[in-house]
Amino acid sequence: MVEFAIGASLLATVFGGTFTWGFSLYRYNQLEAGVIAGARYAALRNYDSTTTTPSSAYTTAVKNMVVYGSPSPAAGTAPILPGLTTSNVTLTVDFNLGVPAGMTVAITGYQINTLFKKITLTGKPKIRYTFQALWNPVAGGG
Repeated sequence: MVEFAIGASLLATVFGGTFTWGFSLYRYNQLEAGVIAGARYAALRNYDSTTTTPSSAYTTAVKNMVVYGSPSPAAGTAPILPGLTTSNVTLTVDFNLGVPAGMTVAITGYQINTLFKKITLTGKPKIRYTFQALWNPVAGGG
């Protein structure tokens, strides 16, 4: 009985730790796929601002792409992960010599709940794509 109690508690701890690590990795990979899709979308969509601050329509479309997998999701569409919102997505536009050069998308403030603790992501995952679309600034846009 004593050997079983020691062995079972050890196995339960090992299985719990393995599950926590695997679940965290699974959730992180889902976030990474969303960030990649959003950054790619941002890099291929025409940029309509004269500054590093994109228009609200541009920002909303990129954030929706990350969270919902679509730039204009239907009402009631579930996010790729429970609790993920567009407020967790950051978009940074890099300019080089006065023109857009790159789009960086990251997740900040999202928590992955595991068996033993909560993991809060700050600036991770993060991806930067080189801007490849047309720069079509609108007067006063941004």
